[in-house]
Amino acid sequence: MRSRRWLALPIVLAALSVAWLMVACREGSSSLEPAGDRIVSLSPALTETLFAIGAGDRVVGVSDYCNYPEAAQQRPRTGTSITPRYETIVSLGPSAIVTEAVVNARPQELRRLAPTLELPWLTLGDMVAGTRRLGQLTGRAEAANALADRLSTRLSAEPPAAAPRVLLVLGYGADTLDQVWFIRPNSIHGAALRAAGGRNAVAHDVAGQPRLSLERVVALDPDAVIVLLNSEAAPARRIEEQWQRLSTLSAVKRGRVATLVAPEAFANGPRILALVDRLSARLKAWSR
Repeated sequence: MRSRRWLALPIVLAALSVAWLMVACREGSSSLEPAGDRIVSLSPALTETLFAIGAGDRVVGVSDYCNYPEAAQQRPRTGTSITPRYETIVSLGPSAIVTEAVVNARPQELRRLAPTLELPWLTLGDMVAGTRRLGQLTGRAEAANALADRLSTRLSAEPPAAAPRVLLVLGYGADTLDQVWFIRPNSIHGAALRAAGGRNAVAHDVAGQPRLSLERVVALDPDAVIVLLNSEAAPARRIEEQWQRLSTLSAVKRGRVATLVAPEAFANGPRILALVDRLSARLKAWSR
């Protein structure tokens, strides 16, 4: 009999844990405007923006992928907007949860834990509006508006008509060309390329996965190819060698294929302004 009781104990504890979570969810649920004094951020871009406007002290939890700034790395990890760790989030007692509006996110479930602010964050307009909204949430409106104005002004610049047609590629550390993931013109990074003085080789807006076949790359025949890498550890030389094999490309013939280590390119936060500077320097070097 005693052994059966011990066997049943884990089941009882699990039931109590679930019951506690359900109660906490109901208590955290609210349709009121969220207060931004204890924020869980499930987006690297939003986390970066919160710290940039001076609201980093309000952030009590971050997503598994939030690694900037360094202070954010010290916060508890709470999963992602698609796979949130509900119990961890509840244990932090957030007054607000902020997340990007992405496919397969779970805002309805998150709203059971705390008031949740879901922000679109794909285009420049999204980023500017979202930055201002985070300022309102945290009482840092002045700093947020200043940052939003800076982003809008810098990233709204357009390249000259004769600017080179650049295929901007996300390397992800890969050293093959099996899949070419490119930067869409209708994205924050696309705005960064224009502000840096380059025209996107893919001239039309793109919905869905921004991926090209090699046949399509050859048909586009860009004037330049820049492969963005997340770290110095990426196989830059092998990546460049792979592109050199596409000898018919104008970019290869002109010697305008390069890798660029730019960690800021792998998030949609305010560091995108640093990417503009890096891209601009690369394009100017080629024009000399």
